[in-house]
Amino acid sequence: MRSPLYRFRRVEVPFAVAILLAGGPFAPGAARAADPAGRPPAADTVLLGGKILTMDREARIVQAVAVRDGRIAAVGTDRKIRNLAGPKTRVIELNGKTVVPGFIAAHCHAVGVARRTIDQPHAELLSIAEVQDWIRTRAKELPEGRWIRVPRTEITRLEELRHPTRAELDAACTTHPVLFSAARKHALNSAGFRALGVKPGSDELPGGRVIRDADGGPRLIALGDAFIEEQIPKPEHSEQEIRAFLEEVHRRYNSVGITSIFERASEIDDYRMYEALRDAGRLNVRMTQTFRTSFASGKAVEEYARKLGLKTGDGDDWVRVGPLKIVVDGGIHWGNTYLREPYGEKRARFYVLDDPRYRGDLHYDVERMADIFRAAHRLGWQLCTHITGDAGVDRVLDALEAAAKDEPGIVNRRFSLTHAYFPATDSARRAHALGVGLDTQPNLYYKDSRAIAAIYGEDWAARFTGVGEWLRAGVPTALAGDHMVGLDPNTAMNAYNPFLMLHVAVVRKNREGKTYGPEQKVGRIEALRCVTNHPAWLEFTEDRKGSLEPGKFADLAVLDRDYLACPEEEIKEIGVVLTMVDGRVVYQKAEGGQQ
Repeated sequence: MRSPLYRFRRVEVPFAVAILLAGGPFAPGAARAADPAGRPPAADTVLLGGKILTMDREARIVQAVAVRDGRIAAVGTDRKIRNLAGPKTRVIELNGKTVVPGFIAAHCHAVGVARRTIDQPHAELLSIAEVQDWIRTRAKELPEGRWIRVPRTEITRLEELRHPTRAELDAACTTHPVLFSAARKHALNSAGFRALGVKPGSDELPGGRVIRDADGGPRLIALGDAFIEEQIPKPEHSEQEIRAFLEEVHRRYNSVGITSIFERASEIDDYRMYEALRDAGRLNVRMTQTFRTSFASGKAVEEYARKLGLKTGDGDDWVRVGPLKIVVDGGIHWGNTYLREPYGEKRARFYVLDDPRYRGDLHYDVERMADIFRAAHRLGWQLCTHITGDAGVDRVLDALEAAAKDEPGIVNRRFSLTHAYFPATDSARRAHALGVGLDTQPNLYYKDSRAIAAIYGEDWAARFTGVGEWLRAGVPTALAGDHMVGLDPNTAMNAYNPFLMLHVAVVRKNREGKTYGPEQKVGRIEALRCVTNHPAWLEFTEDRKGSLEPGKFADLAVLDRDYLACPEEEIKEIGVVLTMVDGRVVYQKAEGGQQ
């Protein structure tokens, strides 16, 4: 099923859009048959006079592209494509603008964004002073005594590289309980500690414990998330409200050229929500869903799959079943990523850990993972693992190698690692030999590598989201945002702007302008493949997505500057002026920057 026909408006925009529609919008299905002279049927839309980056195997660059029935009908010279225009064809004059395949966001949590943001807009806070100012503003908006929850803010991004103290939160607000959560720890003001019933001499809370200052006062609460959530009332929202907000998330994706997404951690209810959007003609991104759950064994996989009644590849080109996913270790923001070496004093102090010999959390041993992988493979499921640390990647590859001894076909299942922040040459080579792909988050390098260098060491920052390492080993690598909080493409907690990711891959500079690991840089075409070709490979759709070739989906984006020729520092500033999905215009930037 295709998305609804976009009502194309005559708008003055920076590039000329000539609408040659005698008799109104082109009706799908009309003028399809070849005429008696043997000419091909007329195109619905042609885009002329541009720089079309086809991203085919040869990375050909052509002038024009023709679209028919939601697919690419032809690419080539202006003369060739003009011959495919008929009296009802929409003609878009690009005036030299660059066109790229629609971006495939290989890791996002759009439904989660809708659920979280509907209650409270996100704000990117980069210092404790900014946290305090935000709290003061929020205190004026809420009735006295109501909980104030600081937007998700990682201590890796705060100027001070630590949690705010109780005194600092008290300085911002004493009339409301305040909660700041990061690195599996919760910082509160005095009113917050009182509201949770924290008393002198009592350090145990349901599922958590109190960490105290040298003077004996409460400093932080470790864990206890479920208990804390119970104390903070949340408004309830209907599925219709969430669905409407989800459409807004998708519109934001379209505005940066995203035409396909992977929902990377969902359950069947979310899948049904997407089906409802598709059936109502309101879905303007193609969605492949990852089903995340915990499995005790291969038998548990069998039971889950039987109950679900689905397998990888089910669905259609709008709503599709992707892999199963398990969470193998922790994360750099949480302070429990599984490393090849102990955390040591500096990392333990930063994350407020008790034991410097700690190496992180590993939730599955090799034998259990191998059992899960075999069962999933036999049932027709692709597998994806959340794994952030270098030692965690080692264990996952050990398990995959063990599974492949009994099920050699598993190496063709396109098993994927997600995150794998600290690649090592040996593990990258092993991943390639096992047919493994990857999605990783260069936006984290942009925002967090300063902290990684300070806390882990500059050699770790040099490896951090090392795209070059994976690509040199031949591992298909997707650059993806892991978008989960906030709507703005750049200031969301995990930024999802594809051009920021391309900037990091090509330029390898962080927010402070510092470069760690210049050997991780890749070329512009190679980087572009990481948001087009490689994500399509990960989901077995490279025959219809990821490049602008005849027969493939007419999913594309028109850019406001030349990606291949603009100064490197401008890559992250590139904007999208028009996005098509299935040959329909789903986003158009009008003069003044409005859609």
